[in-house]
This record gives sequence, C-alpha cells and structure tokens, in this order.
Amino acid sequence: MEQIKYEDFRNFGLPQSIIRALDEEGISTPTEIQQKVIPLANAGADVIAKAPTGTGKTLAYVLPLLKNADVESKTAGALVLCPTRELALQIGDVIKSATKYTEGIRTAVLYGGQDIQRQLFLLRKKPQIIVGTVGRVLDHIERNTVKLQQLKTLVLDECDVMLDMGFIGDIRKIVAKTDTDRQNLVFSATIPAAIESLCSEMMRDPVRVQAECEGKELPDVKQYYVLLKDSQRVECLCALLKEYALRRTIVFCNTKFRAEKLAHAMKNKGVECCLLHGDLDQKERNAAMKGYREGKYTMLVSTDVSARGIDVDDVDAVINFDPPADEDYYVHRIGRTARAFRKGAAFTLAEAYQLSYIQAYIRRTGTEITPIEPEFDYSASYTLPKDGSNKRELEARARDAENSTRFFINIGKKDMLDKPSLVKLVCGKTGVSEYKIIDTKIRDTYSFIQVTNDEADKIGKLKGLTVGTRRINVELASEDAEEKEKKPRRSKERAEAVGKRQKPERKEGKDARRKSGKDNNKNVGGVKKGKVYNAKGQLQNPKPRAKRTKKF
Repeated sequence: MEQIKYEDFRNFGLPQSIIRALDEEGISTPTEIQQKVIPLANAGADVIAKAPTGTGKTLAYVLPLLKNADVESKTAGALVLCPTRELALQIGDVIKSATKYTEGIRTAVLYGGQDIQRQLFLLRKKPQIIVGTVGRVLDHIERNTVKLQQLKTLVLDECDVMLDMGFIGDIRKIVAKTDTDRQNLVFSATIPAAIESLCSEMMRDPVRVQAECEGKELPDVKQYYVLLKDSQRVECLCALLKEYALRRTIVFCNTKFRAEKLAHAMKNKGVECCLLHGDLDQKERNAAMKGYREGKYTMLVSTDVSARGIDVDDVDAVINFDPPADEDYYVHRIGRTARAFRKGAAFTLAEAYQLSYIQAYIRRTGTEITPIEPEFDYSASYTLPKDGSNKRELEARARDAENSTRFFINIGKKDMLDKPSLVKLVCGKTGVSEYKIIDTKIRDTYSFIQVTNDEADKIGKLKGLTVGTRRINVELASEDAEEKEKKPRRSKERAEAVGKRQKPERKEGKDARRKSGKDNNKNVGGVKKGKVYNAKGQLQNPKPRAKRTKKF
C-alpha cells in the first residue's frame, strides 16, 4: 500500500483554530512520522511508532487527540503517559500552544514533586486530556481522583525509557483500570522485546510505523570525538567552547555527583551554567530550565534525566563530558541539538578504553564521528572528583589523592564551621578553585582539607586570619595526627583494664579514706557505733532528719 504524502496540516481535517495556532508557531509541513501516524490515529487504529528523537513525535499524537476531543465531555478521554516530569511539562506546553484559539479543551499535567492540591484543582475542572508521569497518575488512580473507565485513547510516549526505569508493572496496573475497547498509541525510539510483549497484551492488530532517518528528517548533527585523559576533560571543554564559539550547550555527565562537581568547576571558570539532575526538587529543576531557555545560562550540565523530552531549539552543541556506555543514550543526547531542522554539533570526550564506545555510536547512527584535537594545555592534570560508582572511578579517585596535599587547620565545629562554610572560607580567602578541593573533614576543634598540588601553595594565606576569637594556624597534616585522630583517647591503664575485661584498681590516699568514712585499721563496710556502712564506706539507710520549724 503506497503511503500518501501530506504536504499540509490542513489535509488531516484539523479545525481551523488549530491550523492557525500551528502557523503562528511556524509549523506548516508535517514531518515523516506525523504524515504516517496522524491518518491512522484519526481512523482509530492502534499504532506502534518507532522514530528517532527530534522528529516530531509529540505532535503526531497530540493533533489526533485534539481533533477527536469532546468539548462537552466531563470525563477523561485521553491519557498520555511519559517517563519524566520534564517531558510531561513539554507535552503540556505543546497542547497549550496548539489550543491557543480552541475553546472547551481542558488539560491536566500530573507529575511528582508538584503540590498535590494544585493537581486536584485541575482535576476538578474535568479535563478531557490528562498528561502525566506513571507514578503520579497511578497515585491519583489509587486516591480515586482520576477515573479512566471511559478512556478512549491511551498514549505511551518514550515507552522504552519507561520500561528501563522499571515502570512496566505500574503501566499494567493503569491499563487494567481502563476500558478494553480503547485506542493505543505507543511511541519509542527503540522497540525491544519487553515492549513487544507489552504491546501484544494491550493492543489489537497494531499498525507498525517507522520514520526513516533520511533527508531532512535526520537531525543535521556533525559528530566529533576527542581522545584524552580524564584529567584533561575540564580544560578540553573550555577549549571547545572558545574554539567553536558555542553560545548555548548541554553537557552530559553519567552521575549526579559528577554533574555537580562539573557545574562548580565551570562556574569557577566564569561560565554561566545551571545544573539539572534527579535529586533536585521540582522548583529547582523548573528554575534551571527557565533560566536556560531564557538565555540566563549558556550551559546546562545534566545527567540523562534530560536526554529525552527537553526541547530547546537553539542549542549549538551537545558535549558528552562522560561518554554513555549505551549507544541509545548517545542518540538521545545528541538529539537535543539540531532541533527544528537547525544544524548542530556533538562532541564526545573519550579516554583510550572508551574507543569501543565510539565504534558503537558509529554503528548505531550510521554516520562517521570525526576525531579532533582542540588547542588547550595538554599538560593540565586534574581529575574531576568522582563518586566511586565503579572500579575505574575508584582508581581515578586514588590517583587524585596521590597528586594532592592534605592540611591541618586549627578551627572546627565549635567555631560554627561546616563543610560548605569551610570550603567558602578557603576559596574566598585563598583563591583556591572549589573543584580542586578533593576532600574535607571537620572535627570539633580542628579540620583537614585536601587540595590538588597545584593549589597547595595558596592554603598558606589562611594563616593569621581570625574566625570568631580564634587565630587560624595551618600546617601540613602528618600521618601521626591522622592516626591519632582515628583512635579513641584513653589512658594506658584504662586500655589494659578494658583489655582484661575488669575495672582498673582505684587508688585512694589517707585523706580519701577518711573522707569516705573508712578506717585504716578496719575492713571496708561493717558496723561502727551502731551504724551500718556499705562497701564504699557510705552510711547505709541513714535515719531521716526531722524538719525544723521556725519559731516566730
């Protein structure tokens, strides 16, 4: 059957109000995935759509949902499930933009981290379309605030990611609460066996659609890689920004800890950057993305939480500070640039053992990745601190410790210091870069701080400064001091007594014995002058004294 080519969105039978909103956004020609999916979705067919990121999958299901929405309905007719809150918010923005001139269509976006009362307020308005993350939608179903018995269309967006995140059980629970006669639309960049199994459970005779990576549908991304040591990554990143005049970039790290340290390092280099990872609360994530979209920040440092679903049109380049071991994540990362048919670039910083990753990326994308040698100081030797999540990172951290110096400082917790305030004091008074502080330990009256050798000379500037009423003294930390700090303080006699599991003998002088009521010529305890004493020479059961009353 020959595929009909739709040159205009008007060919899909969309309302004029939606066409007007698309025209204002500069969206006039349907992409390949939209041309294939929209007619099938309008006809009520179940669809499994496979397409690379950045090819317009969101509009491919949003437009049919809007066309078939019943403005008079008081129940949810469509549910869109997605893996992350960022993607949920983006889908909500697309629907809001497309319905700018359409009245009567109500949408609720549900995701974790948002005030539940705000979501209940939206649900009380009886939305026809619900967009949400799996966990929060299931939460509302269990609260009985979302009812899906009359659901007509279920959309699973980025289905492979949801399954990778372990949501398949929750998805099955949600599907069990819906009408079995519903329409199902599944969108994914890859179709592994787990998705095939899920689709066979919930779909009836699905139509399979695939967007080919050819022509203008393929994001125009020039791909490069740099072969270097881990200690050269930060300097290389700065060189790439300057050499290629990159105005707006997204830099990916493999771990949250690594992303935080890189963000600090780039801020110290004078780069306006923001941080995005899964441990940030929703307010912080929204502020980071808002500032990045508005141009307040030129760099977004992120983990793979934003590899999918973040749609910023004018990203000049994606930089893989840490190459992903999974080639699919590589594809999703570089899809953050060259959006909306713009050009973009992708740079991967790789060590020698990661060359196999580059070969896997080439096989996955079907395009060449060019090696380059940017100009920077290759003698730079500093490894960004790592979180020890794997063997290679532990080895790198050990190398960092070898190339660093540890100092003893005579201020601690009793001087109202904690780790952030100590780091701030050191950086502010000495000029040491925050990302070159390897480790800090704070005790009650003293602290240890470990910095890279190239910054060690600056720590001496702390000497002579005052914190509160104490004058700071700085010394090289000796091994004896650290060993002494690890061992509990106890006397030699006490230690021997504890070792023998007995109490140490108590030595008392003549005055002490007299004070305790003991007699040198008598045994401890016993009866004396009609009074009973215990083993310690104390009066046993003394007679209570009568209360004295004042006479007036």
